[in-house]
Amino acid sequence: MIVWGIVGNSHDASLAVFKQGQVSLRQGHETLELKWAALAKDFSGVEHDPNLNWTIVSAARQYGEPDKVIWYEKPFLKTLRQLRAGQGWLWKENNIKKYLAQWDIKCPIEYTLHHHSHAAYGYYTSGYDNASILCVDSIGEFQTLTIWQGEGNELNLVHKQTYPDSLGLFYSAMTQRCGLVPQRDEGLMIELAKNKKDMEVTKQMIRDLIWFNESFDYPIIKFKANLHKGCNWWRPEITDIGKIANATQWIFEAVLDRLSTRMLENLPSKNLIVVGGCALNQKAVRRIGFKWKNVWVPPNPGDPGSCIGAVLAKGKKHIDFKNNMWYNKTV
Repeated sequence: MIVWGIVGNSHDASLAVFKQGQVSLRQGHETLELKWAALAKDFSGVEHDPNLNWTIVSAARQYGEPDKVIWYEKPFLKTLRQLRAGQGWLWKENNIKKYLAQWDIKCPIEYTLHHHSHAAYGYYTSGYDNASILCVDSIGEFQTLTIWQGEGNELNLVHKQTYPDSLGLFYSAMTQRCGLVPQRDEGLMIELAKNKKDMEVTKQMIRDLIWFNESFDYPIIKFKANLHKGCNWWRPEITDIGKIANATQWIFEAVLDRLSTRMLENLPSKNLIVVGGCALNQKAVRRIGFKWKNVWVPPNPGDPGSCIGAVLAKGKKHIDFKNNMWYNKTV
């Protein structure tokens, strides 16, 4: 059986091809092998391309027609969250069956939760038989930050935060406040922040925007404004965007450090996996990583990796994974 995992209709579309088979019909033991994975942008030339294209779909079809597609998130829950966010009722735009039909993909479709896809991608490709998984991004359906425990083939959710309180949306909003493009230019913030430390700006940012609660097993970070709508209104008198970037990075690192400490206290594994778009913040990951025995951040840890993660979330199987399994047009 050929199974495709797909990310699309949002940003950074990607597609993975798996071969699923049975070793023993009597025992029902199944194998799951990743054959190929790629980002749509590598075929279209459009950076952060949100959609599939005929070229990537044709390349995937070289392994055979898909018998099943596993989509990386649940569109109905996403539609409900968009309604709550004031974006209107977008169910037509989230009709994945209709979306995939553009490329004659008409096989059955299954769905996984957005953060489950992230966590599964990290855990089942790590080579660890136990791990603590930290998943932080802007937003899934409703979840914005989750912590998982992996043991054997099982992956269990142990902590979550939900929309609109999102560390990822905070970072993106501040990216926009610095005059950059959110969901694209977050990587430039660390460069902006160099040699710009100003703790008074950091304290102002915390006072104006953030509320912490340390009374639970894991710290809860809530925001005093819905940063999904950006924060260009925040402190217009502060014109040094380097200081804003530095404060943003300081807060981001401090929150991850608190989460990492609580994970070490509350979870048995000393293997850390970091996934979600925020895992691309290498400076923050390095800061927390030294406390752990092993650390794994898979390639493409944001949404693109979820084309692999969605299938693994359903299959609950570790795979023999190498970085070069991702298609690279330059190779």
